[in-house]
Amino acid sequence: MRASVCAAVLLVANCALSGCKLVKNDPQTAKGPRDAYASAGYDPNAMVASMWSTKVVPDVEKRATDIRVLLDAIKTDPDAAGRKYGYRGKDDGAPWNFPTKVHGTIVSVDTNSSQGTVGVDTDGDGKADVIVDIGPTVLGTTLRDSLDFLSFTDFRNQIEYARFGTALNAYAVARVMKPLPRDRLNGQTITVTGAFSYDSSSDQPEVVPLALALGSKP
Repeated sequence: MRASVCAAVLLVANCALSGCKLVKNDPQTAKGPRDAYASAGYDPNAMVASMWSTKVVPDVEKRATDIRVLLDAIKTDPDAAGRKYGYRGKDDGAPWNFPTKVHGTIVSVDTNSSQGTVGVDTDGDGKADVIVDIGPTVLGTTLRDSLDFLSFTDFRNQIEYARFGTALNAYAVARVMKPLPRDRLNGQTITVTGAFSYDSSSDQPEVVPLALALGSKP
């Protein structure tokens, strides 16, 4: 008992010196690690909904480069292509993110996985040059990381930043990917506006769409 009292005294003393704040753990209000650290009132889904059509989509559309131009530029020099056509935050070690427009024919469809995709032939050789996500699950932070008007510093902490990325993916799935006729995709032409993160280990960029249309090119 005496040892535990001493330990408590030392903890308080150390906190006083370092400026830390002791917070009571109330089992009635604790909801888990994510909620415990998120700011009160923070709603990433509402945040995404409020800026999707006014900021997110217009930002990507105005910077989107045709996928054939990007593929040729990346093949020559990925970093030069990134500096000219892509975006990444201040961390030089982060992958380049490329806003892009894709038009081609769907030559493969994978709906067996929750991370559904279609393969798109963009040069007419009958082979997929690009993979496009169709959900219902989208992993990663490509959409979030491709936005040049938003960064980690706009959020209170890493948890909020991560939740915003998840909300972006969920919104894209619900509004863009879910309406697709998943049983009638193969052989159709498709036009996509979206973004992909450059991965040197993959021959086919995987595009997360913000807008797409089936049929002839608009």
